Amino acid sequence: MQHVLEVSVEQYQSVCNSILKYAGSSNTNTYSSELIDAYKNYLKNRVSNGEVCKEYRRFQFRVLHMLSSLAETGTVDFSRIVYRVKKYPVSTEITDLVEKILGSYPISDATKSDLRAPTRHFLWYASEQGKDPEHIDDVTVMKFLIEEIPVSNSGSTGRTLRCIKYSTEYLKSHGNQCLHRDYRLLKLKNDHRRMIPAYTEDEIFDIADAANNDDMLSKRDLAIILLAYCTGLRGCDIVRIRLTDIDWQNHKLALVQSKNHQPLSVELNGSTMNALADYILDWRPECNDLEVFITVKAPYKKLSKGFGSMIDKYCGKAGVEKISFRGFHSIRRAFETIMVSRGVPIEIASQMMGHKSIVEDKPYITHNKSQIAFVAFDFTDVPITTGFYAKHKDSASCNTKGGT
Repeated sequence: MQHVLEVSVEQYQSVCNSILKYAGSSNTNTYSSELIDAYKNYLKNRVSNGEVCKEYRRFQFRVLHMLSSLAETGTVDFSRIVYRVKKYPVSTEITDLVEKILGSYPISDATKSDLRAPTRHFLWYASEQGKDPEHIDDVTVMKFLIEEIPVSNSGSTGRTLRCIKYSTEYLKSHGNQCLHRDYRLLKLKNDHRRMIPAYTEDEIFDIADAANNDDMLSKRDLAIILLAYCTGLRGCDIVRIRLTDIDWQNHKLALVQSKNHQPLSVELNGSTMNALADYILDWRPECNDLEVFITVKAPYKKLSKGFGSMIDKYCGKAGVEKISFRGFHSIRRAFETIMVSRGVPIEIASQMMGHKSIVEDKPYITHNKSQIAFVAFDFTDVPITTGFYAKHKDSASCNTKGGT
């Protein structure tokens, strides 16, 4: 039986939900090859608009391949999809050389797969310059890095440098006498970090307001959004919170983080406690699962996916601008951004984020001055006057400040 990791199942389910949503918007309720082709074109447009990355599209194509095999044969084909090479066509001899180069190093099959394209690109460029593998020289290598890569390569610079190291060392050890420089010293000056802005105060206000409706789904989602902003917890940890993890008397939440398996205790402000109590006591369906957040349709069970589509829905309703790669995780970014901007030492902020090292905080806090000026979600003007938690005598003294 094919063994599939739980995290992979969750990722597959997320993609399947996206396909179902697309099918529903197209008034389609049955499988067809036309539906699959239409969804692929939809993904192509999303990549062109910068809404999703090519790697995510490739993963969705894999799921589509699995679904098609199940629908057409009754059995899921878990094998990897081999895509036809479209860019940088090379001869059979060069293709074999690429495999020999990568096969001469102790790297995983996944890494080989990542390095095939940039290695083939390099050898293709050399052939376009009239250089066969035995006569590739340092001038060709430097022209490839300086002139070719900036205008033609949309992949990782780190992978390109790595393929240059592997290729030149292999060629030098197999008869090439035109390469003299030691390209093993090639290294990026800084690690690649994609800077994704956090949500602003006004955007958080608008998103929360869009989710503030009297129905089970809205009550659940509002509690999730406020909890994420109040604590900075990862989505994968929020879905695992159990009813017994909440300390209602001391306004705290204790859990073990799924990413680093470290225990974490966080404070809950009054507005978040109120939203949680409203959802749990008045709207959450009864079920055997002890997780706080469960599905809104029977059979009721714990959530098993992230909140990307959820936050996109409320951003759309609130008119919050769609920025590439900014999703639910950016609420977590907003949490640390405000902590640092208010003077919380980075070491403490890092601990509250559940990071093992402050190096992990770099993508969260290295914004420009206008981004660092983001302030926390202030609930002072939204007093807790309704809801179950407002009935408690201590609710009036609850801290209504978001973030820190």
